[in-house]
Amino acid sequence: MKEISLRKIVVAIVILGVGAGFVQADRQELLKMLSTKQAEFEFQEITIAEALDSIGQELEAKIVLSDEAEWKLPQGGATKLSASIKGDLSDCLTEMFNAFFMRYAVGDDEIKIYPRQELEHILGRPNSKQLELLKNIYAMKLSFSGNFPIENAQELVRRAFSDVAFLPYDSPKMMSEILKDMSTEKGIDPVSFAVLLEQVCDRHNWSTWYLSGMDFPDQVPMIKFVNEQEYCQDKLEQIVDISFKDETAVVILQRLAGWTGMELFVDKADPSWLEGEIVVNMQNIKLSQALRNIVSSLDGETFIDFGGNYIEIKGPLHTKKVVSPKVTKSSGGASEGYVGKISIPMGEGESKYFIEFMMRERDLTEGLKKLREEKIKEILMKFSKVGEKAKEIAARPQSYSILN
Repeated sequence: MKEISLRKIVVAIVILGVGAGFVQADRQELLKMLSTKQAEFEFQEITIAEALDSIGQELEAKIVLSDEAEWKLPQGGATKLSASIKGDLSDCLTEMFNAFFMRYAVGDDEIKIYPRQELEHILGRPNSKQLELLKNIYAMKLSFSGNFPIENAQELVRRAFSDVAFLPYDSPKMMSEILKDMSTEKGIDPVSFAVLLEQVCDRHNWSTWYLSGMDFPDQVPMIKFVNEQEYCQDKLEQIVDISFKDETAVVILQRLAGWTGMELFVDKADPSWLEGEIVVNMQNIKLSQALRNIVSSLDGETFIDFGGNYIEIKGPLHTKKVVSPKVTKSSGGASEGYVGKISIPMGEGESKYFIEFMMRERDLTEGLKKLREEKIKEILMKFSKVGEKAKEIAARPQSYSILN
């Protein structure tokens, strides 16, 4: 339990795994309430979404997770926590989300939660072990006094992270050399491990470092130094599960591109391309393949430029025959409903999945419209014949015989 006497706030966060109406308030009112309103909460194993709803009711404002925050929480809004909160709401929100490396931003009519920059050092969804290790990296400080030989510096680094592997493998030696260069006759002032990692990147021309996945109970975490191109490639190689329903294709592709950290460019041969709503469900698939599969299913192609750090998609590849619209009578827009569904099988074996999107009547070709009309007539004729047969049977004189 952490106690901050200045604000009289007590917050304890435990990462356990992974509806009400609000009064409209503008940005200035929200800022004022956050800094002055006192609150006290006791959360026990509830989801983050539930916690935000409770705090929002106290604040009389809506508090929501951004799409980026949903992606960077272990189980999104369903991630569970336990917290004891007392004090200014501003400090409460800050301390509660520090454990997840999140921050809040006040908008015109709501408060939204976003991931902090430190989470860029974890690819994809983090788990509780990765979050704990990341917290230690930023919290731990290394220091020594006196004239310290480089061998002692190496030992200091090894002791600090005895259960962490590095790539390249001689990274601890590089850190030891930096510590040695920073030392004076009096020793070295405390330096955080995160700063040391950044200095290794600067000295050896790496773009950044990140924590490897920790998918198995006894898996040793790894700190990997990479250049910009390797970082982009590793992001695209992430294995993801994605599910979108009734979202436009362009929104889905923008969301996935955001997960890669690369810029997205869309080259449209048809202005309406990617504006239709689709349903996407994919499990255990690489992020790069998910992007390509969606674009390909919509008659497009994908280009990934690692050097330029961008993704470009083009389409549709085949032009549709332009058909002059027919003037028809409408009865309140009923024809705008869905008339069919296309399911496209993708993948193989256990990784097999389907991309589905709905079709309205206006999406059909003239040939399909004609075929649909013929099928409807055929069905109606069958019902008509059944009805006539029933009338005929009902009109027949009925005779009964009683057998003794």
